[in-house]
Amino acid sequence: MKRILCLFLCLVLVSSLLCSQAAADEPDLLKNRGDQFVKDRGLTEEDFAVYFFDTKTRAEYVYNENTFFPVGSDWILPLHMYYYEQETLGAFNPPFDRPDDIYTIEGMTLEKCRYRSIINGEEEVARKMRDNLGTVDQYLTMINEKYGHIEVDQLPDSYYRSNCYSATFLMNCLKQVSTYPELYQDMMKNFSLVQTDDGVAGYDRPYNVVHIRSEQDGYICDLAEVSGPDTYLLVCFASEDVGGDTLLAAVNSMFCKYVEEINDVQQNTAPTGGGRQRSDSDFEVASYGKDSKGVLYRWIGMGLAGAAVVATIIWLIIRAIRRREDRRYHERDK
Repeated sequence: MKRILCLFLCLVLVSSLLCSQAAADEPDLLKNRGDQFVKDRGLTEEDFAVYFFDTKTRAEYVYNENTFFPVGSDWILPLHMYYYEQETLGAFNPPFDRPDDIYTIEGMTLEKCRYRSIINGEEEVARKMRDNLGTVDQYLTMINEKYGHIEVDQLPDSYYRSNCYSATFLMNCLKQVSTYPELYQDMMKNFSLVQTDDGVAGYDRPYNVVHIRSEQDGYICDLAEVSGPDTYLLVCFASEDVGGDTLLAAVNSMFCKYVEEINDVQQNTAPTGGGRQRSDSDFEVASYGKDSKGVLYRWIGMGLAGAAVVATIIWLIIRAIRRREDRRYHERDK
């Protein structure tokens, strides 16, 4: 019986290794796709950075994610994250002895500040909100500790002086938003009201995207949450010299096709502009292309191998039982 159990465990281990290899194929596919895209476009660390994160599978692709680039007005994302979080925690509630007090910033309520900053795009109002929290350096130190999570000695002078952030910093912000959707749902609704088809939103897939795009010093920074078959997060920097908005749209299209492929679905609905909405009728079982055929064949092969392992285990158990019964009969005959 001990030998049977040992053999059984060995076969289970082999089966697990085969399944692990199948699971490892997807990250390899993602890395190969991303690396090939960078190579084909001739992109360099001087003009491009990207961070992709699948919220379901936790798969990531990064390129030049720690370089700090100009972000334009996208810096307001962590600013509003902080105010929404603090409001939820009750930091702006009126004092007990003055229940009619209303929290204001230079005479504006928080809702007014948010409307003018996010909806109207008034960056001066955002700066007033920032200055209400202390000096610029104090504010930047605080949001890095809360959301950016970059080692202090890795923060360049451009972070403090030139409005530059890295893809890692901004992705950590998006991960926070994605992890606590109830906390930031009103903020994301506000950002969703000012969408354009520029940048990553110009991709050729009919899924809803909420993105924050801005320009500064010849660079475009775009941050997005895309509701594809798996919801994924995307941070991109691209210089105008390498394509700007056109390049960012191609980046998002490439990642979205990857997500569709690993979910075995394919979009057949034409893009619907800024009002993109996803529904179950938008996709069907995939018609496999060259790359996806390879993935399909590998999974079929792994399935057959697993079935063979199970069949072998059953056969060995039956054989062992029969031998044991034979020995019992022989002992009785003696």
